[in-house]
Amino acid sequence: MQGRSVMSASNVMCFSGLCLALLLSVTSVQAHDAISADARKAYLSRLDDLSRTAQGKAPSAVRATAWLETGKTLDEIRALLNEDIISHGKTQGLETSVLVNMLNASVHKLQLSPQTRLYLSDPRPYREALTLDPRGKQASLARFLLFKYHFYDSFVDHPLKPINQSKETLLEMIGIGENLLPLHDPAIDSEEVHFILGIHYLQALDTGALPKAKCQARVAELLKKFRSQWPTSLKLATFEALASP
Repeated sequence: MQGRSVMSASNVMCFSGLCLALLLSVTSVQAHDAISADARKAYLSRLDDLSRTAQGKAPSAVRATAWLETGKTLDEIRALLNEDIISHGKTQGLETSVLVNMLNASVHKLQLSPQTRLYLSDPRPYREALTLDPRGKQASLARFLLFKYHFYDSFVDHPLKPINQSKETLLEMIGIGENLLPLHDPAIDSEEVHFILGIHYLQALDTGALPKAKCQARVAELLKKFRSQWPTSLKLATFEALASP
């Protein structure tokens, strides 16, 4: 956006630290192999069971839950693989390689970002869950996970420079964020929703996807909420840095 200064080195480091912390916030695993033989078998068995339910003739709500759990399971695997890549430059261990190969030979083929060389979240399970049961008890969580993982997968090191994000996708994400904002659900990270929604409004401001006045007003409102609700948050420091003129 014209008139917006480039983030300082300290602010870039601040945001990079946040992203790294989020990527590493997974269960501790063995240093030499992210996934054991037992874990590999359990993951594949679970995905098979969920696939049978999701593709079966159960009620829509049951099938939607199976799709949601499929997405969560795939993202749990993805987090383990990405931790390995961040720590060692690549995935390691025989069982990890077997799991990756088996997933890539299935409908759950993994996608590797050419920019970051990290595995991307698959939005399909969450979208399928929402198509089947858009107002069900699990719908809010499906929206939140779709919203969250799209954001963190959408850029390399600067959130105001997303990779191939269309105007339609940006507006969809803003709509999802606004829908999540008033919810009081322990499964939904309200701080995360406020943060991502604020960044999306900054993106809309930069690209002209929404009127300037609306974007500026929503950014100001979200910053005010952040300062009162999470005054010591690293996300607040990042949001302020990105929003500064």
